[in-house]
Amino acid sequence: MENNIKTIKNTLLVFLGIVVAYLISVLSNILIPLALALFFAILLQPILAWFERKKWPFGLSLIVIYVTSLGTVSLIGMLIYQTGVSLVKQKEKLLGQINVKLHGILNWFEGLSGIQIQSSDITETLSQMMSTDWIIKSSGTLAGFLGDFTGVFVMTSLYLVAFLGGILKYEQYIHYLEEGNDIKESNILKGFEQVKGSIVTYIKIKFFMSLLTGLGYGVTCWLFGIDFALFWGFLAFILNFIPTVGSIVATVPPILLGLIQVDSAGALIALLLVLIGIQLFFGNVLEPRLMGSSLSLNTVAVIFGLVFWGYLWGVTGMILSVPLLVLIKVILVQIPDANLLVRLMGSSKVISDEPPATTD
Repeated sequence: MENNIKTIKNTLLVFLGIVVAYLISVLSNILIPLALALFFAILLQPILAWFERKKWPFGLSLIVIYVTSLGTVSLIGMLIYQTGVSLVKQKEKLLGQINVKLHGILNWFEGLSGIQIQSSDITETLSQMMSTDWIIKSSGTLAGFLGDFTGVFVMTSLYLVAFLGGILKYEQYIHYLEEGNDIKESNILKGFEQVKGSIVTYIKIKFFMSLLTGLGYGVTCWLFGIDFALFWGFLAFILNFIPTVGSIVATVPPILLGLIQVDSAGALIALLLVLIGIQLFFGNVLEPRLMGSSLSLNTVAVIFGLVFWGYLWGVTGMILSVPLLVLIKVILVQIPDANLLVRLMGSSKVISDEPPATTD
């Protein structure tokens, strides 16, 4: 009987998990800004606490934070726009380089297969894609993306104000919610502290590693004469926040451009080896050493979380996958029957059920 009850219970939990995943996907327009706001509130809490220690008014602190954030977003937008404008301006130069490279490759392919392909046909297609008319035709898609981004940005800003208003007093809120239950209050407080500490540590190390990766990519592209070196460095910096696959994807565009612009096969191989070496050293050697056991998540859990949250929330889910996994793990620690899931996600840091020791 006990085995049957346990089987039914596990089956219901599986169905519950499916329903929760479905609701998370359906309610993504509400939950994504909420998750981003909570994420940024945890990151900004030390800054807000510093402003409070300096006796800054809360409103002025928020203004400084928002102006800085808007300035950062504006700089990113200007960099992307300027790169697009430069790409269109250098269209003829790039198409000429592509035509020269393709001519040799297609002649070699024709000699092997007997199939004749004109390089001019390919370059003509690329020319149309890089034209102003094509950009205008694509403006609808761009406008839709900007509209979605603006909506998420506005909702995240509103949620962020609410979170920042209470993030400095989270201990008081937890005490209020669990008043009279010291053990449960202590567990919730420890859980929140663990989530906060893990996320802050993760972002600090990830930001530092992404910055070094971006600088490495940018300098390497500049040394090898690859156009738009600054943009490729910035792209590597941004994509490196996506665990596991981000820095790999960031390697592809400069390599493709290197195929066009680098004349020597030896120099091209050197470019490939240097970029891969930077990615492997910072992402697979230095970052795990610095991260240590602060996240208590194994590689399989990180990859699964990347796929799961990426499927539900797209790129935003990929970027937030590790912090969300940390949050889920801390919640599961509080559930006695979820011990197996906690261990599958990584080393178990179970929060003690015993009340904290008191001193007279």
